[in-house]
Amino acid sequence: MNAKTFAALAEAMRKDAAVGQKTVSGLLNWNGGAHSTMIVRNFVIPADEPAALGGTDRGASPMELVLAGLMSCVAVSIAYSAAEEGIDLHAIAIDVEGDIDLRGLFGVADDVRPGFEEIRLIVRVDADASEETIEDLVHRGYRRSPAVDSLTGRVPVRVCIGREGV
Repeated sequence: MNAKTFAALAEAMRKDAAVGQKTVSGLLNWNGGAHSTMIVRNFVIPADEPAALGGTDRGASPMELVLAGLMSCVAVSIAYSAAEEGIDLHAIAIDVEGDIDLRGLFGVADDVRPGFEEIRLIVRVDADASEETIEDLVHRGYRRSPAVDSLTGRVPVRVCIGREGV
């Protein structure tokens, strides 16, 4: 995103908060076993578990998709922060690892959460900026990331049961 586009969007949101209010949605169809297909905007995304976990390995696992969304969101947040400062970015690369205890998913240990225990990101940025400025961009991108906030904050998840049109 270029600085001009970023500035115009930020200004529009300052003038009218409704400009920044969005609902993100998707649709999932289960294909059997651990395999499903999701549609988000105009994109088809397969999900499955590896064979070792009973899947057929026809897509990234749901938790791998969580990590992919996290990395992508942090990268976008860094890019937006750079655009805001007028800094030319050449590359962003992110490595991610997440530790999970599968006993929570399989229900074999009541005291084990089914989610990630810890997620680690290694972020590398190549930009026309000092190391200190790059560090600031990375930290600002992390703080502004909706995915980071959603994973570290308490976002209510409401489940409604529908019976029509399955």
